[in-house]
Amino acid sequence: MIEVEVADDSAVAEARRKATDIGAEAGFDALRAGQLAIVVTELATNLVKHADKGKLLIGAGEAHVDLLALDRGAGMADVQRCLADGYSSAGTPGNGLGAVRRLAQALHVASWPGRGTAVFARLVRQDAAAAPSDDVAAIELAMAGEVVSGDAWALHRDAAGCTLFMVDGLGHGSEAALAAHEAVRQFQRSRLDAPADIVQAVHGAIRHTRGGAVAAARIDWAAATVDYAGLGNISAALATPDGQLRRLVSLNGTAGHNARKIQAFEYPCGEGFLIMHSDGIASSWTLEAYPGFARMHPMLLAGLLMRDHARGRDDATVVVASTQLQQ
Repeated sequence: MIEVEVADDSAVAEARRKATDIGAEAGFDALRAGQLAIVVTELATNLVKHADKGKLLIGAGEAHVDLLALDRGAGMADVQRCLADGYSSAGTPGNGLGAVRRLAQALHVASWPGRGTAVFARLVRQDAAAAPSDDVAAIELAMAGEVVSGDAWALHRDAAGCTLFMVDGLGHGSEAALAAHEAVRQFQRSRLDAPADIVQAVHGAIRHTRGGAVAAARIDWAAATVDYAGLGNISAALATPDGQLRRLVSLNGTAGHNARKIQAFEYPCGEGFLIMHSDGIASSWTLEAYPGFARMHPMLLAGLLMRDHARGRDDATVVVASTQLQQ
């Protein structure tokens, strides 16, 4: 994803330009491109009017564009009322979120009075064969001033479950990105293997790079378990709907250079989320600040963790995955 700081009307225009370019890369036709421009304009304008400033994150999949507006403004006391056409708390026509709801193929909002707002909107190409999955969401941001991220992640799905992979290349910049890309390439070759075997294969495959922290997690739907292997400072936790966290064990080492022991640990899981992140996100977070998080779209939770806990001095990636098979 790319990040646009939005504090005035010039930033609204910048966000619209960048989103339009990303939509073109995703193959949007003229109609969907126009809708995307309207949605971006409304979300960014809301950041200026209601939060003084905020951030708009823009990313794309094979046939869709994701938009995530994050702020620490006054928040909303009644989200559903704010979604209605004609409602405004700023003396404007009140078409903002109502227009977004009409034009986007998905819209999810989390907000609390005095604690800011997160709005996730997704527009899907008209000829897309299937709607994107809602069980996994990720945000990957390069450190400010860098054009590439040294973090990367990947996902494999099958009928029995899904396997998540994350790598944080040592340091940042192009050399860290090279290590991360090599690690992901090896994951794609090893994606059917168990997590410990994936980490072992990646460790061997990136010896010629500066190395990094890596982790692989396998969610097994039928067994209701997560098999997790981590090497280095990737953090992971299982979150239950009542906000309880179980931190998962990553062993010391650097993939590609130093791995005295690679081992997977199995954890029971039921309804809730698996959350993984690089050390660009502080690991001291809890979920008490996000009432109702269990009902959120995973992208909203990922965005809130990024908003509130990004260190700001490194690449940052967070992945949130449902631990139950989505019907």
